[in-house]
Amino acid sequence: MEDTDVYEQLRRNLDVFVTGCPPAPEIDEILRILFNEDEALLALGLSFMPRTADDVAEKAGLPPTGAADVLETLADRGVVFASVRDGARLYSLAPVMPGLFELPFMKGAKSELTDRLAPLWQVYMPIYSSMLGTPGMAISRIIPVQEEVENEPGVLTYDMLYDLIDKAKTVGVAHCACRECEERCEAPREACMVFDSKCDFLVERGFAREITKDEMKAMLRDMDEAGLVHQVNNAQDRLTMICNCCPCCCHLLRGLIEFGNASVLVNSGFVPVVDAELCAGCATCADERCPMGAIEVVDDIATIDEARCIGCGLCVTGCPSEALKLVRREGAPVPPGTVRDMGLKILSDKGRLEGFIKLNQG
Repeated sequence: MEDTDVYEQLRRNLDVFVTGCPPAPEIDEILRILFNEDEALLALGLSFMPRTADDVAEKAGLPPTGAADVLETLADRGVVFASVRDGARLYSLAPVMPGLFELPFMKGAKSELTDRLAPLWQVYMPIYSSMLGTPGMAISRIIPVQEEVENEPGVLTYDMLYDLIDKAKTVGVAHCACRECEERCEAPREACMVFDSKCDFLVERGFAREITKDEMKAMLRDMDEAGLVHQVNNAQDRLTMICNCCPCCCHLLRGLIEFGNASVLVNSGFVPVVDAELCAGCATCADERCPMGAIEVVDDIATIDEARCIGCGLCVTGCPSEALKLVRREGAPVPPGTVRDMGLKILSDKGRLEGFIKLNQG
C-alpha cells in the first residue's frame, strides 16, 4: 500500500464517525504527525468499537506479534482509546472530536508536538466545525448552571446539570484543547470535564485528573463567574463531557458564531426575561456577558433577541441588579434520549450509517 493511501484510508475510517473527518491537506499532515506509517497501517484495523490487539492486527492484515505494544504506545499518546473488559485489554479508534484534536493539548504543556499541531488545527477547524451536526440533530447543547433553572416550572431531569453529574461513576477535568490550541484569551485553561470510562482512560494515561463531584460543581460556578458557556453532549441519559467555552477559542461556539453552522449546537431551552423595574441599564449583560450579541440596552432597559439567544444564562448570573432570570422557552428543543440515539440520527442524516456499521463489524 502506498504511503499516501494509508493516511487517506485512515481519514476515511475516521470520517464515518458521528463527528466526521472531512478531507483537507491539514488533516493529512496531522495524521502523519500523529501516526508513523507502521502505526497508521495497524490503526486501519481499529474501529470505534473496542477490539483486542490480536483482532486489530488481523483486521489490518498484519501479524499479531508486537501489536499490543504499538497500541499501548498509541494509547499513551492519546490517539487510540484503551479499556479493560473481563480482564482483556481492548483498543478503539479515537475520532477527531472528541479524541485526536483534544488529547495532545489536554495535559496543558506546550511541546514540539503541540507546536506542530496547533497551526494545522487552526486552519482545519473552521472546515471541520462548519460540518458538525445536521439540521435535524446537533452534537452538543447549551446548559445553564442548575441554580438558575431548578425552581423554574417545566424543568426536566436533563436540565439539571448537577443531578447529571451525580449520576456519573467517575468525574475528572483536563485542559481545554481549544484554548490551549488557539491561545486567544486568558480564560481558565483547566476547563474540560470528562466522565466515566473516558475519564478513567484519561486519568490513567495522564491527560486528566480525577476530582470529586462537589469539586466539579464548585468549578462550574467559577467557570460561570468567568463568563464561560457550558456545553454538554446532546442527550438526556448521561454526560460524556462538559465544555466550558469562550466564543473566541471554542470551535463549537465559533462554528455557530463565525462559521454560520446553526446545526453544531442547540440552545438550552431557556431564555432570559428582564424585570424592567430592577434593570439599571448598566449593559453588563450586553457588553460583558452575552457571547452571542443577543442583548441590547434600549432606553436604559436590556432587551433580548430571543432568536440569537442560546440560553446560556450568563447574563442572569452576571447581572449586578439581579434584573434577569431564565424561563422555559416556548417550543424548547427536546434532546434525544440517549447518546446512541443522537449518533445514529446524525449518521443516518449524513448517509454514514452503513459505513459506520461496516467499519465496526467483527
